[in-house]
Amino acid sequence: MGQIDGKRQPEHIEPEEEARELDRLAARCREALGRGLPVTSAAGDRELQRLRERYSRFRDDRDDRSFITGGALLFSRLVTPRPWLHFMTSNHPREHGIWGSFWDQYGGGFSCLDSVLAGRVTSYRDASYVPTAPRASDHRRFYLREQIAGEGVSIRYLFPQPGRGEDLYDRFHCEQGLGTYRLAAERDRLAAELLVFIPVDDPLEVWRLLLANESGNERRVQLFVAVNWGLESYPGHYFDSRVVSQGVCLEELNTLVALNNDKKNRNPRTGFITSRSRFAGFDMSGEDFCGPGQSRLWPQAVEQGACRGSLGTQPYLGLVSALQFDLNLAPGEKKTLDFLLGVTEPEPEKARCHLSGLREKYFGPDGIEIELERLAESWRGLTGRHLARTGDDEVDRFFNVWSKYQAKSSLRLPLSLDMVGYRDTLQYMMGCNSFDPDFVAGHLLTTLAHQYPDGTALRQFAKFPGAPHDPRRYLDNCVWIADTVAGYVQETGDTGLLDREVGFFDAAAGRVDPGNSAPVYEHVRRSLEGLFGNRSRANGLCLIGHGDWNDSLDGVSENGEGMSVWLSMALVFASRRFRELALWRNDKNGLGLADRIITEMTEKINRTAWDGYHYVYAFLPDGEPVGSVENEEGRIHLNVNAWSLFSGVAENAGRVEAVLKAIKELETPLGHLLLHPPYTAKSRRVGRIADIVPGQFENGSIYTHGQSFLIYGLLAQGLAGRALAELKKVLPGGSLPDIATGPPHQLSNFTVGTSHEHFGRNLYSNFTGSVNWLRKSLDRMLGLLPGFDCLIVDPVAPSAWTSYEVVKMFRGCRVHATVANPDGEGSRVSSARLDGEALPLENGRVVLSQNLLSGRDHARLDVVLGR
Repeated sequence: MGQIDGKRQPEHIEPEEEARELDRLAARCREALGRGLPVTSAAGDRELQRLRERYSRFRDDRDDRSFITGGALLFSRLVTPRPWLHFMTSNHPREHGIWGSFWDQYGGGFSCLDSVLAGRVTSYRDASYVPTAPRASDHRRFYLREQIAGEGVSIRYLFPQPGRGEDLYDRFHCEQGLGTYRLAAERDRLAAELLVFIPVDDPLEVWRLLLANESGNERRVQLFVAVNWGLESYPGHYFDSRVVSQGVCLEELNTLVALNNDKKNRNPRTGFITSRSRFAGFDMSGEDFCGPGQSRLWPQAVEQGACRGSLGTQPYLGLVSALQFDLNLAPGEKKTLDFLLGVTEPEPEKARCHLSGLREKYFGPDGIEIELERLAESWRGLTGRHLARTGDDEVDRFFNVWSKYQAKSSLRLPLSLDMVGYRDTLQYMMGCNSFDPDFVAGHLLTTLAHQYPDGTALRQFAKFPGAPHDPRRYLDNCVWIADTVAGYVQETGDTGLLDREVGFFDAAAGRVDPGNSAPVYEHVRRSLEGLFGNRSRANGLCLIGHGDWNDSLDGVSENGEGMSVWLSMALVFASRRFRELALWRNDKNGLGLADRIITEMTEKINRTAWDGYHYVYAFLPDGEPVGSVENEEGRIHLNVNAWSLFSGVAENAGRVEAVLKAIKELETPLGHLLLHPPYTAKSRRVGRIADIVPGQFENGSIYTHGQSFLIYGLLAQGLAGRALAELKKVLPGGSLPDIATGPPHQLSNFTVGTSHEHFGRNLYSNFTGSVNWLRKSLDRMLGLLPGFDCLIVDPVAPSAWTSYEVVKMFRGCRVHATVANPDGEGSRVSSARLDGEALPLENGRVVLSQNLLSGRDHARLDVVLGR
């Protein structure tokens, strides 16, 4: 599989003196950051490169045109500043049957079905709503027991674990790829490599474990493979799931099955692990496998060299599945053990039938190889739909590969932690439109069905029948609908979606009412009417309801009477997007509604929410401003001012320069603070945000979502160079692993702010809505923008991109554009050719009609920008 066959290089061992030198360099960079300087000011390019690749590096896969189309994160060290958790999910377009699996470089993590919190399959004990820190029970264990002549029994982990003699292992290798994970190491001349991947269709994961005896002696070893099950009922209730759980051994199928028989469980899961090879023993009772006491170094069964065959009925320590293999390896011999871990049917006969089919599919000739290639091909199909080659590998890598990977993975599972976040999932769909429209098409209709008839929507909706919803009306749910729907239609040309009938959510019945339905287009329209109809009589601004984007400002939402200036601006933006739909459909009533909202709300915001320096964020029910120069804390908020730049509100009042000047107060080397100064207990009236430690989360961190709004706002003003600089701050190269601590192939939802002692840390990974807005911003820079029946060429390119290339699939045609930008920022299209033929210009841009591109599989577009 690679490491054992000698295709990969051994781990780079960091000498002690080199480690001290890198520590000193990192400390110097951290010190510069604390003085308000970028990390690049404290070290040279070569030193920074060494720091950035201290723990890992990227391997980029490129096509024949040198576009980055895939790749992996390769670890060079076992121990990273914190465990780097990699996320893999099913790659089919369906809403259910989605398998998720998290793995760090030690084998820590967990597996789940359709939901992180409501669908745990193996143990997940971290209480955070962001999967970040696996607990000791959240681990796949591979133990090796060997009788060594003259030395007694040796017990060890097959793969190195921090603090457990990791210096005794060689050739450590970990690789986190697109839906794949590899881990390898060698100790005492016994090498091991593990491949894990999730197939495209089936809700399971495949493990292929390769062992190789590289010594000159026969090795007789015992391998124990163990997982802790996490099949707790959803929703949780007082009943102890241990007393309704049991294990079953299907010996003829080399399979252990874990059951939870609770009939109140709204997301029932039956777990299984099956092995191609016959196992010599097993345990399913946690206490039988582990033995008494909580501080044992090794499980009792491993110490004794034998499992007990326990089935785990009402176990004290819960259900496990531990498999024992007795292996003889001749000198130079290699052995492969294949496993499947997933979910099956609870009824024994149905389970046997299902599992027999899976074993035939995966353990048949080349079954695993076929599914692994299907997975690779599915990702090539997704990444290849939209590519850029700007000359900046970090930007290209993010846009072409890892932003897609994070956006799609997050849409599938972290946004259904226990319920599906309404506004969150809409933004992820907006970001996935250009590369995974098939998944968006189905999920979008489900989301819209959880809209109330008045156009507002639930806070979160349950993914499983009979499970509870969160019915609170966070009114910002309304503002994301128009952008996502319009973007989907523009990308796909699927105009029929607008006429699809979708039901509304019946609050009294607690379910979607298919008898009360309307076309999707009407759902979009009602979302604007729902928000426009919930305004303050005092000043005409939008009431906040239960909350808006910053839900920690829940003091504003007291009794639903507070007013949100940001929400009012977001309504203007949503109305502009709806206006595009209405204009295209020739809907005069819709145009009238959009124009009325845009005009009226813009006027009211500019008249009531400008404090002389910048826009106020909100008003408490009694009219006291939040986010104003009048406030001692939270004097200025980023989001409301960033949105003023692309909603047209600031431009209407001639305040763009003033807003840009005010926002400078929030600037740091790693991005802009969400607000400043942070709130403390003295400001408890504005809400629970005052309980949050300053610099954390919404209370003065560099919230990546807010930074992405600012970047989009800068592009709306044609400030491409500044937008690119701000984008580079939030990409991994803007910091260092020793400072950020998080994995470089994922963006965090926030970076700890300047008011906190750990300024610069990224505490969470795996999800953030910002990746979708950053993709939206890069789309705007690159300038191949889909219209409803055309492709518009209108770049906002920074001077750093003197030339670049874009590949975009548009209505079945693969458009390959080469853009020359000799005059730098502010240039518009000065000439363009399609397959060698000159194209007409329209106000510094080109409009390629759908008819012009129809019938072509490929099209070559040559564009020159100029002043």
